[in-house]
Amino acid sequence: MSADKVKGSGHRLVQIPGYHIRPQYDLVHLRHLLEERRNKKKYFALNLAPMVDMFSILVIYLIMNFSSSGEVFFISKDITIPKATKGVPMESYPLISVLGNKVAFDAESVAGENNVYVEEPNDLQVPKLRAMLRRMKQIELQIGGEKNFKGQVNIQADVNAPVEDVKKVMRVLIDEGWTGINFIVDPSTK
Repeated sequence: MSADKVKGSGHRLVQIPGYHIRPQYDLVHLRHLLEERRNKKKYFALNLAPMVDMFSILVIYLIMNFSSSGEVFFISKDITIPKATKGVPMESYPLISVLGNKVAFDAESVAGENNVYVEEPNDLQVPKLRAMLRRMKQIELQIGGEKNFKGQVNIQADVNAPVEDVKKVMRVLIDEGWTGINFIVDPSTK
């Protein structure tokens, strides 16, 4: 007979009490697993194949939806673009908007500056517009030289804008050397 069992009355064996606080389930093996996990080296692996697929799809989507036809220009809610049956795709040039009795000049940033925007009353003086046209011309001449300067500019005006207002702007553009004047129209067909 073992030392931890004693013969008691009624021919049964009495077990000597030992560690008697036991869980309902045997946790010896679970404790062993937890100890193994604690001793393992932890590392993180990122599967790059799905990310490459996702970015490829994103790039293809952006390329397919890219528009180089000049639809990036802001068209004021006050302007209704005239309709035309024929036209050519627009290129990105400085934009001049004829807004009632005002004229606005808008161009992309050059040399890390903010976008250029000038708005003033539409008369033949327009000193701010003239100054911006001279500055833009000077920058383009420095970049491309005299041979490459084409003097291209886009004009947008409302369908009901008086012709005199548009002619004033065109006169200022020609005076400053911007002779490539393009009008923004809606190329809808009937």
